[in-house]
Amino acid sequence: MFLRRSEKRGIIFLSVMILALFVLPLASRERECPLFLLTPPATSDTTGISLTKPLPSPIELNTADSSTLVKIRGIGSYYASKIIRYRERLGGFHTPKQLKEIKFQYLDIDTLLARFTVNPSLIRQKDLDTMTFKAVLKHPYLAYEDVQLIFNAKRKFGKINFSILNSEKILPLYKLQKIKPYFK
Repeated sequence: MFLRRSEKRGIIFLSVMILALFVLPLASRERECPLFLLTPPATSDTTGISLTKPLPSPIELNTADSSTLVKIRGIGSYYASKIIRYRERLGGFHTPKQLKEIKFQYLDIDTLLARFTVNPSLIRQKDLDTMTFKAVLKHPYLAYEDVQLIFNAKRKFGKINFSILNSEKILPLYKLQKIKPYFK
């Protein structure tokens, strides 16, 4: 029996699809293969003992080093360094949702948010009054125009802190709420 070239391609495509959809998932369930992100629901035998592994404890983002972050599936050394650099620029994470502000090209961070916790008391608050223009400009939540407004207010009032920014409405309310954990 002779098959045309397009028919051969169709047969190859169908066999690959069958393999990918039916054979690989069944094979990976039998021996714990980390091929798939979804795990089967927890089951127990007749004695009431759980047969699945418990989830590891969440990682605290403000104290985690790169070797700890790399243990999470999907985060390699590159993404771990991106997270740590962003944490340093911020002064610490206030909520795990701030990870969404980092651009991850090949990682869906929404699926990993439950693996992280944050202790806001570990945030390093900075004193606006003693910081230079360039140092304030490095904060990811402040644009050049925002820093100009802050330093114009510093010239006007002689000193600057978060309470002055808030009472004098130097910045829009949404920006003030965003930077509140980071500045004294």
